[in-house]
Amino acid sequence: MTVRDAAVRAAGRLSHFSGGFRQRNNANNANNANDATDTRTSKTERILMKIKLTTIYVDDQEKALRFYTDVLGFAKKADFSQGTYRWLTVVSADDPNGVELQLALNSNPAAKTFQEATFQQNQPAAMFFTDDVKADYERIKAAGGEFTMPPTDVTASTIAMVKDTCGNLLQITQLANW
Repeated sequence: MTVRDAAVRAAGRLSHFSGGFRQRNNANNANNANDATDTRTSKTERILMKIKLTTIYVDDQEKALRFYTDVLGFAKKADFSQGTYRWLTVVSADDPNGVELQLALNSNPAAKTFQEATFQQNQPAAMFFTDDVKADYERIKAAGGEFTMPPTDVTASTIAMVKDTCGNLLQITQLANW
């Protein structure tokens, strides 16, 4: 048993929920009231946070959907509306259950101001990672993507910047092999 394993077990015995750890009774003990406090047969697991969704503001959701799917190659995950509100997300085509990118309409004045200022400062609204930035550059360019920076070697990576046609710059990054 490692020191970390021992710490995890100890944290689970200290309380039901302590410092990001939780104690869970196994199936045999979960339904038995007499064994509910028996920690000898319980399992302790680390509760890990995950990024499941992030948002990028766009000035036209339909145009954004076309760009992110047809040009970048993402897949539409969710698309539904209630009144004038539209919930629209895309995911990596090779990871349909992965992190979703919400293409949110920048109808909120604060969101619009942030989006415009970020664009004017030549800052990316999002970064996407690839194993071959040069091949993706050629593919995206052939599909109509407008780059503001071709693949460029920088410290520990090669990056390219493309406009998303909806008010954002996107950085495409290939990390250097260490």
